Amino acid sequence: MKMRKYENIKPSNRTNFVMVYYHAGRTLTQIETLLKKAYGNPLPVRPRDRLNRLQFKLEQMTARYKQCQNELKAEYQKRKSSESKNA
Repeated sequence: MKMRKYENIKPSNRTNFVMVYYHAGRTLTQIETLLKKAYGNPLPVRPRDRLNRLQFKLEQMTARYKQCQNELKAEYQKRKSSESKNA
């Protein structure tokens, strides 16, 4: 699997972040299930740690997205209130 560079990914209007987050979570769970079938339960340390690291990074990305969303909303409301004062 080869990842595309961040700069080469174009914006998309077909999906929203919440949908992508939940799909990524389901996919991670499916990968965990396949690995447990292959290696047995509990998983060996390295695959388990890598899955946990990926899950943590997804959660970090979601937290950052929510922070940006809140900042954008606050900026929009600030601009809207300043425009209404000027009008």
